Formats: sequence, C-alpha cells, structure tokens
Amino acid sequence: IYSQHIAYINFTRFHLPKPIYINLIRDPIDRIISWHYYIRAPWYYRDMQAKLGDKAIPMPSEEFMNLDLDTCVRNHDPHCTFTQMQIKNPVGDHRRQTLFFCGMNQKLCMPFNSEAAMQKAKRTVETEYAVVGTWEDTNITLSVLEAYIPRFFRNAKVAYYLGKDRLSRVNRNNVTRIVSDETRLILRKNLTNEIEFYEFCKQRLYLQYAALSHGERFGEDDYLLVPEQQNDYNEAY
Repeated sequence: IYSQHIAYINFTRFHLPKPIYINLIRDPIDRIISWHYYIRAPWYYRDMQAKLGDKAIPMPSEEFMNLDLDTCVRNHDPHCTFTQMQIKNPVGDHRRQTLFFCGMNQKLCMPFNSEAAMQKAKRTVETEYAVVGTWEDTNITLSVLEAYIPRFFRNAKVAYYLGKDRLSRVNRNNVTRIVSDETRLILRKNLTNEIEFYEFCKQRLYLQYAALSHGERFGEDDYLLVPEQQNDYNEAY
C-alpha cells in the first residue's frame, strides 16, 4: 500500500501490474477553506520540523499565519487568487483535485480549473479507479469499499466507528474560522470544473452504493446490529 500526494500513474505503460486504485475527495470549497487554515496552524510546522529537521519549511511570518480567508480573497492576495488556466502559483496546487486524477501530462493537467483536465480526470476515474469516495459521505464510502474491495476493507465500517472518537481528533484544526457567504460564492465561481468533477465522482459513488444496497440506505449504526462483525474485527485486530 502506497499513500502519498501523487498524480495518477498508468503502470501498464511501464509493463508493470496495475494496482487497485482508490481515492477520497472533498467538496472543493471546503477543501480550499481547510487548506488555507491548515498551512496557518502552528502545529503543522512543528510536525514538519519533527519529521524533516533542517529540511522543514520554517514558520512563516505572523502576518501570514493570521491572514483569514475572507481578507485574503477580498484583497486578491497571491495565495488567494484563482487565475483561470494558470499553470504556476505561489503556494503549490493543493487547491484542486482534478490534478491528482488527470495524470502526469503537465501541459494537459496543470492549467487551473481546466475543462480538458477535468474531462481527463473523469475518464481516469471511470476506467482506472475501483472506488472514489467522499469525505462527506463516510458511511456510503465505507460500504462501497467493503463490497468492492473486501480483501482490504472487510469490516471497514466496524473499524471506523469503533475508532471514531479517536479519529475525530486527528488533524483537528482550531485556527479555522467561519468563512463568509460572499467568499464562498467567489470560490464557487472560480472552481466550476473542480465542482463538476466532484459531483461526477459523487454520482458514481452513489450508483455503486445503490447497486449493492438495492436502494435501501444503510444507517450509520448498522454495525451495532451485527455483533458477529464486531467479533470478526476483534479477532482480526
């Protein structure tokens, strides 16, 4: 299992076996908001220092750390501009998700909010990914993973809900602030293809879920009704 920030690689081009590809995506607006405040959390830089030592990025200025997203967008700060078809930006492109599914063709995939990159990302998801879940639909995502990739995700819901309290504290960011509706609207207007890609993946996930559930929605606490699954989980771990 390899889990890192990396764009899709077609291993068959290198005469290598094709891995089981999965991924999770997030609402593009919430992703932007989260990333803005993630890189302004002091613990982020302390963690990097502990992991990388002298190679870690130093703590930015107080002005940078205290910059809220509303002000950043309103003042057209370089970190909060969303120039359409821009190839390079000053912050690294964690702003969009199509980049990770489009592939390694920089000319095609790098332009910001590119329709061509979005369409290529859609095709890659449809043909190469077993499951692309969403962070907003945790229960549906886990149900689909259990059904489509049981070798790795057997009893995934059981494991998740038994550890939910602990997991909910991982990477919790206390510096995140409320973002205005005006800023959200500006982001939405500048992330049209990112939003379309997200909705495409979400629809695909729902279709997979409907196929295995026959239209009957699973409840969040279904695992409580099947104690044998809890026993299986306890034996496995």
